[in-house]
Amino acid sequence: MAIANYTLSPTALDKQRKIGFIAAVIGFVLLLAAIVMPSGFGGTSVTPMSQFFHSYLLGFLVFFGLCMGSLGLLLLQYLTGGAWGIMARRVFEAGTRLIPIAAILFIPVIIGMFTNNIYLWTNAAAVKASPVLTDKAGYLNPSFWTIRAVVFFAYFIVIATVLNKYARNLDATPGFKWSRKIENFSGGALFFFFFAVSFAAVDWIMSLSPEWYSTVYAFFIIVGQGILALTFAIMVLVTLSREEPMASALKPGHLHDLGKLLFAFNFLWGYLSFSQLIIIYAGNLPEEIVWYHHRIRGGWQYVAYVIIFVHFIIPFAILLSRDIKRNGRRLIMMAGWLFIMRIVDLYWLVEPNWHQAQFFFSWADIAAPLGFVGLYVYLFVGQYKKHAALPTGEPELQLALHPKGAHG
Repeated sequence: MAIANYTLSPTALDKQRKIGFIAAVIGFVLLLAAIVMPSGFGGTSVTPMSQFFHSYLLGFLVFFGLCMGSLGLLLLQYLTGGAWGIMARRVFEAGTRLIPIAAILFIPVIIGMFTNNIYLWTNAAAVKASPVLTDKAGYLNPSFWTIRAVVFFAYFIVIATVLNKYARNLDATPGFKWSRKIENFSGGALFFFFFAVSFAAVDWIMSLSPEWYSTVYAFFIIVGQGILALTFAIMVLVTLSREEPMASALKPGHLHDLGKLLFAFNFLWGYLSFSQLIIIYAGNLPEEIVWYHHRIRGGWQYVAYVIIFVHFIIPFAILLSRDIKRNGRRLIMMAGWLFIMRIVDLYWLVEPNWHQAQFFFSWADIAAPLGFVGLYVYLFVGQYKKHAALPTGEPELQLALHPKGAHG
């Protein structure tokens, strides 16, 4: 197939966009309903308004993770090359263009922070009663926290804007000129990207347990975002491969590369999670082990078991198979599986902060991810269809389309 034909906008995602819209409406309506009625059982009771903000934060982290995972993988692909990345580049680019939407969706999180519905360190009485929180007050305070959030989003938006501008220039002027510029820009951008996402993970997630800390935490959050975005990209690409132009472009070798990368990311996530556990277990310090005590007792341990076996061990065994990684139907099932498990893991990281003694479940914790994922799908498809299915100006596109270029 000639490169020119790859400029056609696929229609395979139109149905998914409608489904995303419906999911978004249902999810957000149910989430808003949590404001006026009790929405959960178990654990320590909280007000409906507090539960709304708790669930909203969970849903937002899913949306934000998809955006950040897309941005990180796009930067990584420009630096490392590879046929897998050229096939998935448009998916990642569309995801980065939703970062401004993520910034707008973050406003309710700021409101929840200022109203003391989310973060303990915003409660003056709690800070005064804790020497640790008193010492951290210079960093963990509403004004500085908000300023940092603005800086983070400004950086992410600038990076995404530059990358998309360079990508348009590359399509308009094919060749190595813009390809090299993007590669050079991505090196420095990726370096500071890790710092920005790390600090955001500390501010927005780890500070939910403000007296606790971990030097590994931010890194496995970043890897988790990579898994989230990669599984989404795999589902999109396999769906697109049902019709042209992706039906001719996407080959088993590309799927194999994506499957291997998914295996590597999931293994790295498991390694980092285990490293944090074993280090804290060996140290046996009261201020460190309390974080795990809240997540392995009172019913929360069953969620932990699900994460260990369903997020790590079973996918590890399944993704060892070469045939599964090269089969689109099987790989998309594995991707959907891990996509759901990333939400479960975020739930396990977030919700026990407010329900430490006993397991708690709220239908708002399903409604929020449903609404945010549906919104992401709806907006993503609109962005994706604005550009060619493949980067037609990429000088290595023909190599990527060739079976040998795809390790086929």
